[in-house]
Amino acid sequence: MLTSSRKVVLGAALRTGNLVANAAVSLLMMPFVVRMLGDRMYGIWLLVSAFVGYYGLVDLGLSSAVTRHLSAAVGAQDFDGCNRVYNTSLRLFTALGLVVLAIACGFAIAASKFAKTPADAAIFWKLILILGLSLALDFPTKVYNGFLYAYLHIHLLASLDLLSLVLRTALILAVLLRGHHVVAMAIATLLGTFPAKVLPVFFAHKTLPFLRFGWHGWDRATAKSLFAYSVSSFAVRMADLLRFQADTPVVAGVVGFAAVTHYKVAGTLAQYFVQLMQAATEAFASIFSRQEGAKNYEALQRTFFFFSKISACVAAFIGFGLIAWGRQFITRWMGHRFVDAYPCLVVLVMGWIFGLAQAPSVQLLFGISKHKFFAWFNSMEGGANLVVSILLARKYGILGVALGTMIPMLITKIIIQPIYVCWVASINYSEYVRRMARTLAVILVALLIPLLLTMKFAVANYRNLAAVALLSALAYAVVLWFLEFTPAETEMFQRAILPKFAARTGGD
Repeated sequence: MLTSSRKVVLGAALRTGNLVANAAVSLLMMPFVVRMLGDRMYGIWLLVSAFVGYYGLVDLGLSSAVTRHLSAAVGAQDFDGCNRVYNTSLRLFTALGLVVLAIACGFAIAASKFAKTPADAAIFWKLILILGLSLALDFPTKVYNGFLYAYLHIHLLASLDLLSLVLRTALILAVLLRGHHVVAMAIATLLGTFPAKVLPVFFAHKTLPFLRFGWHGWDRATAKSLFAYSVSSFAVRMADLLRFQADTPVVAGVVGFAAVTHYKVAGTLAQYFVQLMQAATEAFASIFSRQEGAKNYEALQRTFFFFSKISACVAAFIGFGLIAWGRQFITRWMGHRFVDAYPCLVVLVMGWIFGLAQAPSVQLLFGISKHKFFAWFNSMEGGANLVVSILLARKYGILGVALGTMIPMLITKIIIQPIYVCWVASINYSEYVRRMARTLAVILVALLIPLLLTMKFAVANYRNLAAVALLSALAYAVVLWFLEFTPAETEMFQRAILPKFAARTGGD
């Protein structure tokens, strides 16, 4: 049986691998799909995908609410509470799925408003219904995903996502190579996601035999509690949309359309940084919820310090890599004329290093239901991002937009967020600052060898950059292993990563 630490490590590794696989497939498939569909059909596909992407807002933040309540109930061994959340949330998400389907039907009816010709309108309404149906079916599955997250079966979900990626890619390749077009590609996309929609139901009932569906299982108090939590989660998501999606319109409106692609190069790399860290740390909230549900506050604080150390080390190295090798990578990937994106990348990454190093702080707030104030200052940061970006873009162009993102982020992450998190979680702030300062000092020492390797060997060549990155990661990890992590922590890593080796060397 997998231990909790083993589940977390395995789940984080698989989620990270999924992100890398999705990015690789996306980059490799895009030229092929454009060539097979043509610019016009691919443009319609992008337009419909953009519409469907916003349907996710119908979630209203309930996904995180379900995971939080289930994790707390699991920690308290409250199986009746688990079933109340299960039956209540299943009805809520089924209703929301029907809302998504109704919205899709509304857009399909109005297809002529979004298409220039009757032929395009016919394609548009078919796509909007197929992809809308696909997303609507996701909503009931969110409940079962929440149970698997609560029990830290993240490796199962990650494996299903990978299976869906392989199946979806194979089906898309098959229909396009056989001469079919965009509607067939949408059907292939729907069919390819079925493992991730159906199998979580099977695994949840198989691994959690106490689950019982009841026709009268609706509980008003539980629904009220879920919505009370989800309101702030929804506000955080809206603020994130403002922070992540506002830069492109600002660049287009203030700097010009030609600059959008150049800024997008930096923004894409920075966004992959964010997604990678989110994949590695998303299980933390469930762990914090379980510890709070069990009222084990000492373990919660100890876990928070440990996770903060890990996040800081990982974020610092990835951020270093983007800064140290970003110019060479952009030159090889997009060409010399896009090198002007590199200063924007440096600025964005500098902000995100501090933000993502504190990922456990955010997960802790969500895990213990103290994220309401976080939603407020996250929204303030999003608004400040927009205003400062517009002001600085007039003078500094796309670099000003990047600075407009970084400056509010640094103020929030360095000053406001740590103080608030330590206060609500009863963590000694000076102890937190002391520990993080020590970790930062060790990180700077550990980055010396990667810096020397970069200065000596890094050039604009994929194979060279991969070799430098691998050697740098090994050197960095060795220094951290001996200087930063205690024997108890290294033993914990061994039990999580190499349990058989840990057992032979005396680990329990």
